[in-house]
Amino acid sequence: MLRDRARQERALFLGMLVCAGLVFGWDLDVSGYANSYYSAAAQAGAESWKAMLFGSLDQANAITVDKPPLALWPMSLSVRAFGMSSWSLLVPQALEGVGSVALLYACVRRATGAAAPALLAGLVFTVTPVAALVFRYNNPDALLTLLLVGAAWAVLRAVDSPRATWWLLLAGALCGLGFLTKMLEAFVVLPALTLTYLRHGAGTVGARLWRLTGAGAAVLVSAGWWVALVELWPTGRRPFVGGSPTNSVLELALGYNGLGRLTGSTTNTESSATGGGLAATNLARIGRTDLGGEVMWLVPAAIILGALAWKVSRREPALRGIRPGLLLWTSWAAVGTTTFAAMAGIFHSYYTVVLAPALAAVLGTGTWLAWQRRDDVLVRRRLCWSVLATALLAAGTLAVVGADLAWVALPVVAVGVVVATLLHPASGAVRVTSPLAAAALVSALAGPVLFTEETVRLPHVGSGPMAGPGRAAPTTALLAAGASPFPGLTGYQPLAPGVVATVARDSDRFTWAAAAMGARSAAAYELALDEPVLAIGGYKGSDPLPTLHRFQALVAAGQVHWLIPGGTAGAAAEEIQRWVAARFAPVVVDGRLLYDVAAGQIAGQGA
Repeated sequence: MLRDRARQERALFLGMLVCAGLVFGWDLDVSGYANSYYSAAAQAGAESWKAMLFGSLDQANAITVDKPPLALWPMSLSVRAFGMSSWSLLVPQALEGVGSVALLYACVRRATGAAAPALLAGLVFTVTPVAALVFRYNNPDALLTLLLVGAAWAVLRAVDSPRATWWLLLAGALCGLGFLTKMLEAFVVLPALTLTYLRHGAGTVGARLWRLTGAGAAVLVSAGWWVALVELWPTGRRPFVGGSPTNSVLELALGYNGLGRLTGSTTNTESSATGGGLAATNLARIGRTDLGGEVMWLVPAAIILGALAWKVSRREPALRGIRPGLLLWTSWAAVGTTTFAAMAGIFHSYYTVVLAPALAAVLGTGTWLAWQRRDDVLVRRRLCWSVLATALLAAGTLAVVGADLAWVALPVVAVGVVVATLLHPASGAVRVTSPLAAAALVSALAGPVLFTEETVRLPHVGSGPMAGPGRAAPTTALLAAGASPFPGLTGYQPLAPGVVATVARDSDRFTWAAAAMGARSAAAYELALDEPVLAIGGYKGSDPLPTLHRFQALVAAGQVHWLIPGGTAGAAAEEIQRWVAARFAPVVVDGRLLYDVAAGQIAGQGA
């Protein structure tokens, strides 16, 4: 009997992973190179080990991306092994998604001692639209989520393990690697991890604090080695740190990728149309309809059933074992939500993928406990309200941002109301049967499943992808319409084939085939050319690289062939464009203005 049950559990677990693999991997090349900014950096890392180490945007190592390089390494190794393609770029993120589902299952399975809540948590996580988006994309959030769920698993192992110190060291190391993936966002889960072990770990409070100190040291070591490497490396022999006005990783971590996101002191170049922007902050942001389509579908049920799980675990001593998991996931969700609500700086809706594991775990645990006590009047009342609240939220989300799926709102709310009515104790003798539970699941998951299906079907490109139907950025619409034969796009404009062919000529004679305004423009040309392109001004166009004097020196040394004007440009970049326009003859190709800065200056013009 036990052997058959274990075999069945393994089969269900593998089936869950297969489902996750299909969601995250089906038709994966529909998005082309997805975020061309990170794709170009991965391509550079595949060509140059030094570029891979630093996370350089180009293989000539002019400037890095505005994040640490860890998320780029799997992509670069994949491209190095299998060649440059959508699949070699995006399969690593799909595998990270499957790994996240497996680790979430392990976390909930360990905390509850049962397979059912773990399977439900894995299923809910898989069909959460923002998870489907992120694990089919090449932004750093995919690896970050895997590392943070891994850290949660290590902490839960530490709670009841005689080798708690080693598990905590592993948790700290994974959080440190999270820092090397997306800097301070990785530390959003630290309060939850710390509180869980401090409250439920073995030994005295002093012993627990000592072990947590060791975990903190592990965070510093696993995150700090690369920071120290960059800071100690001679600045003239490494790429400029993108996103930092002072060419410092520490400044990048504490400013643009740290406190600046909370205070709003960073400049945002993304529009709200791409899921970013500064318009909605604080609690208003949490209520935004775009977040509803990404991750908020099951929040009402998670709150109601999470509270029920806490109440039941306190009432029944036999359930003490689930408390560490409940504390971890509820505090994770609370701190994460509060942090995102408080951000007055740059924010994208896909950041909320780090909330999805916690919400799925709470929902899986609460639903499992409620099912076991389904004849209890209090439990039935909570189930009734959770189904009704979830159906109403789903209907509202579908009606507002569901586009062609708006018609589903009425059936969803109708099924939800009927199920909620039958679940209420006032319904009399109606029992909570498996068909009724299945109807409740259909009502709750219909919205996110349909949004996830649309997310899988549609292409997504650019820096601010969004899940669901009809919510693509303009770059996505261009890609879907086949506007460019090249997977990279310059801003919202397709690359002109004639320009690409012109810049490609004799490109192997130069360190940089061209210089372009801003990293996104440079990345698009890099992907089309498979040659280094100098990103003047970095990602936002405002990084002080290169200065006019430095650019003049590069031109004099014959290291740059073409200047491609236009795009995002800061003061230094504008100064370079003015200098080039005054001293070099323009060339018009396919309606685009180019400058051949290797052909010699206009007669009579000096440097």
